[in-house]
Amino acid sequence: MSHLLDRRQQYVSLRRGVALLLPVLALIFALTLYPFDFSASWPPQPALALLVGLSHGLDMLQNVLLFTPLGIALHWLLAGMGAGRRGQVVGAVIVAGGLACGIELAQLCIPGRTAALVDVLANAGGAALGSWRLAQPVAPVVDRFGGWCLAVVRQTPAALAGLGFIGWLMVAGGLQAHWQRATLPSNWSERYTLQIGAASDGRRFWPGYAGFVALYDDAVTAAEARAMLTPSAALAGEPLVAYDLTQRPPALGGPFARPLAAQGKPTFTAEGVGVGYQRWLTSGEPLAGVAAAVAQARAFSLIAQVAPREPERSSEGLMVNFGREIDSHNISLIQSGRDLLVRIRLPLTRPRNDRPALRFAEVFHDAKPSVVAFSYDGVVARLFVDGQPHWQTYTFGPGEVLANRWWPVQAHQIGGWTVALAVALSLPLALVGAPWRGRRWWFLPIAFAGPLIIGYAPWLVIPQPLSGAMAWAAALTVLGGSLLMVWLTKPFETRSGA
Repeated sequence: MSHLLDRRQQYVSLRRGVALLLPVLALIFALTLYPFDFSASWPPQPALALLVGLSHGLDMLQNVLLFTPLGIALHWLLAGMGAGRRGQVVGAVIVAGGLACGIELAQLCIPGRTAALVDVLANAGGAALGSWRLAQPVAPVVDRFGGWCLAVVRQTPAALAGLGFIGWLMVAGGLQAHWQRATLPSNWSERYTLQIGAASDGRRFWPGYAGFVALYDDAVTAAEARAMLTPSAALAGEPLVAYDLTQRPPALGGPFARPLAAQGKPTFTAEGVGVGYQRWLTSGEPLAGVAAAVAQARAFSLIAQVAPREPERSSEGLMVNFGREIDSHNISLIQSGRDLLVRIRLPLTRPRNDRPALRFAEVFHDAKPSVVAFSYDGVVARLFVDGQPHWQTYTFGPGEVLANRWWPVQAHQIGGWTVALAVALSLPLALVGAPWRGRRWWFLPIAFAGPLIIGYAPWLVIPQPLSGAMAWAAALTVLGGSLLMVWLTKPFETRSGA
């Protein structure tokens, strides 16, 4: 009887450890391996970077807290495998330390991450704290709560649970479709003018030359971008507004174009108009009608031929700004050193200082003219440089809309939040693996349909390229969660009698 009791206790500890270990590992990998930006990653001396890398006090505390649940999970897991008290603590520290070393090595290759061996000590210390001090006091509380949840599940009819899942899917799909509308360019201002070389208030000058500027109410393709490399081609492409700056005065194109007024003394050359340092151009009046056309099309493209006089310029300069002031704009093309920043106004962004600023790296290598074409189809932001696609794209989804309600979403997080939202909305469907009372055959199809509904609900508004990734993430969440739920709720008697 004592041997049977020990086996039951080990099994309880094992299932408890597995239940905590899987979500903890997912959280650790998500928080430590996601890129912070798109800059160069591999340092010139990786070994030295590991040795001399330092973390501030708050970062060290975060590393300790992040690995504390891992120490608890490993303690329970090793106890379930029959390890003694010392083996549980030592094993947890060794496994956590090895995992931390692997993460630090991986961070050498991840843009924006800082790898440091001192972080390994903090991670191992957090695991030791969880295994040595917290695992045993927390275990009875977890078992009591888990037993209460299991009792509730066993008393709930499967039909009632199924109706709850169906209701959840309807709400989740509706929210996904509703939030997707916030990625459409439907809130542009009709009062804004077009500025070239600075904002309308004369701030953030950009020294360079502009050959032509054209705005369209559709998202250009790579073939169309290659066909619009000259002012005449840009004006012939049915733009909403276009300016050929190689002529004097600039030639206008499109139904909403307005004459350009010179501020200061811009210089006119064969390359276009030269601006910067108290010299810029602005449309004489707001481009009324453009916002309505873009909102109706739910897409736009901005194409400009530009030549920066200072390719290594560190401060930001407004090349093309369709707005009113430095932080009030519908769309802006900004030079930031060799990179191109694009700010667009969408319902998911804020009216002023719109975020996120989309950074396209290594666009400007010298002072030669380049044709940059930025397109947005309501979901995907793309850039073409001299007709060639840039390697970076940004895919907006409902996850970014939800996250941006509380804090500004940064460029490197675009797409990641939407996949995370699909996972979160799929988690309740993993409960189909729980032992509901009177389960029927129709119960499982709900779990199979759930990832498709959650992943493809944004298609009700606009084609959503992330839907495939969202559906896969949701399906893996439901499958893994359901199998884990079946294993965790299996009666102890079956295990002990095996």
